[in-house]
Amino acid sequence: MKESLNNIKQWIKNINWQTNLYLILSPILSIYVIYYYSTNQLFKWETILLAIFMWFASGMAITVGYHRYFSHRSYKTKKWIEYLYVFFGTSAMEMSIAEWAYDHRNHHRYTDTEKDPYSIKKGFWYAHISWLFTNRGTEGGKTEMDFKKISDLWKDPFIRFQYKYFTLFAIFSAFIFPGMIASLWGDFWGGVLIAGLVRSVIVHHGTFSINSVCHMIGKRPYSLEESARDSWISALLTFGEGYHNFHHKFPGDYRNAIRFWQYDPSKWFIWTLSKLGLSWDLHRTPQERILQAKWEVWEQTLQQKNINLSSEMLTSIKQKFFELVDQISKLRKEYESSYENKKEILNQKIKELQDTYKNFVKLIKHSIDESIYA
Repeated sequence: MKESLNNIKQWIKNINWQTNLYLILSPILSIYVIYYYSTNQLFKWETILLAIFMWFASGMAITVGYHRYFSHRSYKTKKWIEYLYVFFGTSAMEMSIAEWAYDHRNHHRYTDTEKDPYSIKKGFWYAHISWLFTNRGTEGGKTEMDFKKISDLWKDPFIRFQYKYFTLFAIFSAFIFPGMIASLWGDFWGGVLIAGLVRSVIVHHGTFSINSVCHMIGKRPYSLEESARDSWISALLTFGEGYHNFHHKFPGDYRNAIRFWQYDPSKWFIWTLSKLGLSWDLHRTPQERILQAKWEVWEQTLQQKNINLSSEMLTSIKQKFFELVDQISKLRKEYESSYENKKEILNQKIKELQDTYKNFVKLIKHSIDESIYA
């Protein structure tokens, strides 16, 4: 009996009550707020526009700021842009940059293992939200912060300030700030509740869907080694973050979606900043590495289907493909020192590599069809 009581006390002690209360009560309150404002016709179009702006600003600050900039350092930007990322990212109510980046880097370092802070192996709802319910360093909770692992971030005094005063900073940026703006048209509480509370819940569950949905539903065209998947539905909710299989294979790339028709406004935003001179050193994974990853997935898929890969034509295409990969890699090194002379040759080789990959895909699809109808 005494041991059971001690276990209950320890369980209660482990709970992060502040986070739990907000994550549980905020959706309930948001539903009530929407109902109350609808039935009493309290919505103002100015406040709705403000809520859309805050949703965009806070959501994008998470994707292009917390994630692609602070966590992965996939590009560089101006200091005042960083400050905007910090301010609007804080309004998303998703922890400080130091904590967010620390957990996310561990997620990539230990994906699908016990050390993964939001491992899908522990269940959909654990990965989606319940991993946040316990305190750091407790049983079932996230690991204690090791600031050496985020030393590049921790040396920034503004990030340390945000970490130390996160709760006060978040209350101001998430609620008081939109409330003050909405006061300009006499709707302070609309700003607090609609552009603050309701908007934060929408941003939360968009972000959370990457940890849950994108590790369970979707395709894996770039790697079969991890659970991460590409989900265009999640991409729509998260400003392009849904192409998660590509991201896990190439985490340093400033893009999540690489096809022109794939929805990734975060990529377009960063690219636009670069054209305005506000961002630079955008990291792009070389095309040959991407095609090589897709090639390996096809080979693994064929092996799983017990389809013979030793045909003369397949062997010939494979040999040509990897010869081209080696040639392009060498050309890239020469390209850095002799830009104009090597640019045309490099582009020709990449085009040849793409054509070889397409021929390979056609051939293996034909092989799969033959194996099915044999």
